[in-house]
Amino acid sequence: MGKTSTGSADTSSISREVAHLAFTKVKQDDWLNIRQQEQLRRALMALGEALGWAVTSANSEDPIAAISKSTRKMMSNGARSLKRSLAKRMATKKAEITELKKVARSIRRLAENPNTIYPLEITYSRSARDSVQSMFTKTENIEVNDALETLGCAESIERNLDHWTTLRDQMIAELKVEQKHLSVMTQTLSQFVKSMHRLLGEVIATLS
Repeated sequence: MGKTSTGSADTSSISREVAHLAFTKVKQDDWLNIRQQEQLRRALMALGEALGWAVTSANSEDPIAAISKSTRKMMSNGARSLKRSLAKRMATKKAEITELKKVARSIRRLAENPNTIYPLEITYSRSARDSVQSMFTKTENIEVNDALETLGCAESIERNLDHWTTLRDQMIAELKVEQKHLSVMTQTLSQFVKSMHRLLGEVIATLS
């Protein structure tokens, strides 16, 4: 069986993982903890197996240079994937309150409609903060059994809109910071790959 191509889903996933670790390093003021360093080692091992680094090493006078070049290319692909994901999250978050208002209106119509069949499950997403003050998007799944409960669900959403808007705005601010970090990571990919030269050498030695 031939080796996995550079355009395969597996290789793309690994490239995204390595790029995300580079992104994490920027977020953490240019360092990775022990667990993250081990994740990076495993990801590079998987990437090396997928791209045939052992063969590259055997046929190259300067395997580190050749492999660094291909690694940087794959990380660039991973960075673009991260950028698309962040942009999608930002767009969804910006539209969140508008969507919640639409949901509340739809729920009110259901409550007013005598033909609505119960029980009924209502699902919506909103910004939230956990016990350690971290922001996240929470999906609510609420089962209502009659028109009164349905109307109460709509009213609850409407009452909380101001608070959820504040949380949404905080999440947008966090996403903007992440976009800045991603921009820095993208601009410093060459330095990140260079900082991995020793690790790349160890990976090549293991694969050869």
